[in-house]
Amino acid sequence: MHLERLSLSHYRNYTSLALTCDLQTNVFIGTNGQGKTNLLEAVYYLCVARSCREAQDRELVRIGSDHFLIQGQGRSAEGRAVEIQIRYGRQSGKKVLVNESPQRNLSDLYGIMAAVVISPDDRRLVQGSPSSRRRFLDIAISQSNAAYLATLQDYRRVVRQRNEALRAHQESPGRAPDLEVWNAPLVALGSRIMRKRAEVVSALKEEARRVHATISGDDEALELEYAPSFECEDPGDAEGSFQEALDRNEQRERARGMTEVGPHRDDLSISMNGVSLQAYGSQGQHKTAATALKLAEASFLWHQLQAPPLLLLDDIFAEIDAARTGRLMEMVPAYGQTFITTAKESDIGDYRQGITRFRVHEGTVTPSD
Repeated sequence: MHLERLSLSHYRNYTSLALTCDLQTNVFIGTNGQGKTNLLEAVYYLCVARSCREAQDRELVRIGSDHFLIQGQGRSAEGRAVEIQIRYGRQSGKKVLVNESPQRNLSDLYGIMAAVVISPDDRRLVQGSPSSRRRFLDIAISQSNAAYLATLQDYRRVVRQRNEALRAHQESPGRAPDLEVWNAPLVALGSRIMRKRAEVVSALKEEARRVHATISGDDEALELEYAPSFECEDPGDAEGSFQEALDRNEQRERARGMTEVGPHRDDLSISMNGVSLQAYGSQGQHKTAATALKLAEASFLWHQLQAPPLLLLDDIFAEIDAARTGRLMEMVPAYGQTFITTAKESDIGDYRQGITRFRVHEGTVTPSD
């Protein structure tokens, strides 16, 4: 898959933009605050209709405007010509069109084109809360599996409804909710999510270990493990353990008014040389581990979609040392079409051949010789 043209209107600090993309490597050069990251965010938004920086849609509208428009033309994962248009209005909400055809559900967009972002924010994958790691897994799976996304949405709806029943019990203790009404779908949907996550973590761990060894120079061994929120010997067969956990925690959940076990509380354990990276490790080790996870995600999507996803590298030169950056850049050409941002042209170093460079300044993008 690849993106041939990108057009923006009233998006972030861009009043208007029409960009023709190199089918291999695009490098955007400019000082901080000029709009480089906004470009990568817009490319990602085309693929999943959401910000890679977890920003709300209303925050993406240029100051003084009431809407934004993102358009992209290129080739889909299946190799077909595709045009994607996403418009958001403060009053009208979000609308997605694929080849001029309105999409009823945003999930219909997933899998047409896919993208993986590597950015300074990736430290949250290691240092942040479990929700960051769950989000990583869920987006990686959803971009290639619409059924998983539908299951995830159904599961979240059941959790909300079950929580409402638990809170109603707190307000009226004499009216104990029949939790079995919600437990059955919670276990069925949640177990399906856990099976898929465990399967994907198993696929990611070997590739992440290989990539991490290449970037770090074989000095460190990265390990990943899926960590359910309750005791479960085999996440692939979780139904019985899930129901037992619900039974054990019923009184606690009634007292607190919320569902405390299930895949919405699961985690991804990340360790290096047998030591938890969540608790220890340098900034450079955290960044290298997160980068290895993201490149493993790119390989996973490539295998699932039979085409490499768009690879978006935001300010990678600022977070890891020159040796690790050099090894990373040597790997980049193997991943298909790439978009890279950097503050200084000198950061590109020996990798200037075979790339198309652009200057970014105050929301304008111009080719650079």
